[in-house]
Amino acid sequence: MSRGSFPAAPPEPDLRSVMRLFPTGVAVLTTGEGADTVATTVNSLTSVTLSPPTLLVSLLKASRAHLLASTTGGFRLHLLAGEQEPLARLFASQAKPTGDALASHFDPADPAGPVLTGSLATLTCTVSAVYPEGDHCLFLGRVTATRESAGSRAALLFHHGRMTTT
Repeated sequence: MSRGSFPAAPPEPDLRSVMRLFPTGVAVLTTGEGADTVATTVNSLTSVTLSPPTLLVSLLKASRAHLLASTTGGFRLHLLAGEQEPLARLFASQAKPTGDALASHFDPADPAGPVLTGSLATLTCTVSAVYPEGDHCLFLGRVTATRESAGSRAALLFHHGRMTTT
């Protein structure tokens, strides 16, 4: 198919309807430090390359997470387990806690830094590139540390507009 034969972009509702058919994992992204720490739910996360280990995550330009990931140069992703849907909803809401109010949701004893209690895994990343696209920016994060939780549990997924498990 030649480049000139692609049709114009579909209306946003059509794309949203089609993308609901594609299940995605659910994670919480944290960035910032101390009182300037934020957490937000994301499902636009993908592994880009294993060498070097790199992830891609999309953040709304107008979000505090975007600002802090840009200025601090890093972020942490916490992959959610099936029973963590309430946390996914909390960190997706306008009422999400920030700063010190986040402490009750995290295990501060982890040597790599605070980890969301109960998460399946945690990936710590430094920002290696940022690409603006529409109302979001695509952040490439070089993975500097990983941590897997013990045991085998189902992952939290987003599919058909609702959260479910594997």
